[in-house]
Amino acid sequence: MIGKPHGIMRSILSGSGEHRLSSDVTRLAVVAVLYWLTARLGLNFALVHGQVTPIWPPTGIALVAILVVGRRVWPAIALAAFAVNLPIGPSPLGAALIAAGNTLAPLVSAQLLSWAGFRLELDRLRDAMAITLLAALGGMSISATVGSSVLLFSGSIVPSSFWPTWAVWWAGDAMGVLLVAPFLLSLLPRPSLPALTWRRAAELAGLLVATAIVTDLLFQNPLQLEYLVFPLIMVAAWRFRLRGAAPAALIASGVAVWSAVHGTGPFATETLVQKMVTLQVFNVCVALASFVLASFVDTRERAQEITRRYVTAQAANEAKSNFLNMAAHELRTPITVLTGYLSMLSEGSLGRTPEKWAKPLAILIAKTRELDKLVTDLLQASRLEADIPPQRLTQVDLRTVAAEAVERARPRAGLLGAAISLDLAAHPVLAEADPEQIGRILDNLINNGLTYTARSPRLSVAVSSDQERALMRVADNGVGVPVDQHERIFERFHRTNDPAFVNVPGTGLGLYISRQLAAGHGGSLMIEGSEDVGTVFVLAVPLMKAKSGEVAAPDSELATGAPTQELDAAG
Repeated sequence: MIGKPHGIMRSILSGSGEHRLSSDVTRLAVVAVLYWLTARLGLNFALVHGQVTPIWPPTGIALVAILVVGRRVWPAIALAAFAVNLPIGPSPLGAALIAAGNTLAPLVSAQLLSWAGFRLELDRLRDAMAITLLAALGGMSISATVGSSVLLFSGSIVPSSFWPTWAVWWAGDAMGVLLVAPFLLSLLPRPSLPALTWRRAAELAGLLVATAIVTDLLFQNPLQLEYLVFPLIMVAAWRFRLRGAAPAALIASGVAVWSAVHGTGPFATETLVQKMVTLQVFNVCVALASFVLASFVDTRERAQEITRRYVTAQAANEAKSNFLNMAAHELRTPITVLTGYLSMLSEGSLGRTPEKWAKPLAILIAKTRELDKLVTDLLQASRLEADIPPQRLTQVDLRTVAAEAVERARPRAGLLGAAISLDLAAHPVLAEADPEQIGRILDNLINNGLTYTARSPRLSVAVSSDQERALMRVADNGVGVPVDQHERIFERFHRTNDPAFVNVPGTGLGLYISRQLAAGHGGSLMIEGSEDVGTVFVLAVPLMKAKSGEVAAPDSELATGAPTQELDAAG
């Protein structure tokens, strides 16, 4: 296996890994030297005033350095740009201004890419479009404008040559971004990609050599068949993504620039403007056909992987639900039998039991009831996942449902010394609902309020309505729920991490089932507010429509002074 060399680029720029450089100064020096060397190489292809080239590799180096290392590399870029322009510039001041433009352009491009959420992996279509439109076409207009203006005001070019010079400058810098930057980014390590085997490395090398040979042959004849190299570039992108597409595009573009400078093939009879148009159209097409296709393939494979994982998760979830449903059904019968015999023993139906059996029997009965509740929760959860709608929908006054839920809580409230207040609307609050399921939601909320508190529990159950909904609020004085947990507590099997309540029995399905039951009624269950002094849950369900098509008037439009009841430890 090979693939380690892909980390060299990041190591040089960021100073991490086995090749970590000793200091920021050394890293800046490396960036400056790379910038200067590639700039000298680019000047060999200059077409205007000895310093305006159809491709300017340093822009790609500068952009990648800023993206990987950060904006702190700008002094190295500025110094290298000044060193390059000083011997060929119109004056030291002019060289400094051009260097400032060459530094500002990649800085702005990097900032634009950051705002666009650009990823160094360049594995999304949006990343390909961002580096094309924002970095290459947008950001590089800064360096072209500054550089061309300096040449104009220094007298190096006449006014009529400003726009042709600007176009060549801008196109050269843009090509540096489109061709060099993706190549450098392809050298960065990507954990999501497997390392190249020797066989695949040989295949990639063969594709790159074939791309160079075919491109050279196409540009050595005047038949203008240069676009026939695209199938090779597309194969490289399809087979190897960015690490195949970027070097293939750079090789093809390099051969094309060489042919343009030496006037061979289709460039033999063309003017400067014609050469630039032909060359830059080819370069743009090569760049887009390479890393855009590579990004498309990455996006497509990622979507397929997400789909595969979703299908796998759905199958696992269905298998789990089937298992839980089967297990719960199989457990229900022995639990029922066990509960019956324990009750008979406790009541003396099977004969008088010794007094010393009373406490163990009470414990067994209590634990059997807990086990029965767990099985009931599992069965209910499996039914909800099967999307079974609410049963026994009838017209019900939710005040009655709330009062019955509070009544069911009286025995436990008395044991805990808890107080529960009941605040009911003065008028009927009618809804088409399953009273058993609405009651179960309230039971879960009330029992949670009695359980998850560090002081003597105090709860309030209130029933009211607005224009369209019935509102049932359960407020407690418990430990509260952090804001970032307001939605998580409604997930399946979610349990609190608070050490004080780690031994509380349960499946973590109560609130999940409650929310699903509320949704099955066309309503909702959520936390209205939660602090250290307690939590307020609100259950909202649609009011029943009157025959005239209207709903009952809200509390604010009816009589106030709703009856309030209080349940304390005395019951």
